[in-house]
Amino acid sequence: MHFRKTTEYAIRVMVFLAENAGKRFSVNALNKTLDIPYKYLGRLMNQLAQKGLVEVTQGKYGGYLVNADRLSEIYLYQIVDAVEGLQDYDRCILGFPQCSDENPCALHHLWMEQREAIKNMLYSNSLADLLKNNFSRR
Repeated sequence: MHFRKTTEYAIRVMVFLAENAGKRFSVNALNKTLDIPYKYLGRLMNQLAQKGLVEVTQGKYGGYLVNADRLSEIYLYQIVDAVEGLQDYDRCILGFPQCSDENPCALHHLWMEQREAIKNMLYSNSLADLLKNNFSRR
């Protein structure tokens, strides 16, 4: 399992903004820095702003920012939910509508364990946690 492209971009943007907390960035600056398609990025930033994950200021000196005081309050699940929703993390991995413990698909028991691990990761890691993990951006 992997994240959808929109979620990948959203997490990349949010981590970048967290690294530069308190600084405003235009869509153009984010596009050049993160190499995310401009129009796609504009829609993505609007979604993040509508969910209150980033602050936006209009005008010549406007842009998007993440408040440094909120880094420990913004969790990965909120970012995922803002751009794609969390329903995929509760559905059958093979797409069967009636998959359950009582009526499992061939991968049900294997997927349940992985799904819970992924959900735990999303719900237990904030932007502040990610910044503590000395990652390298490639």
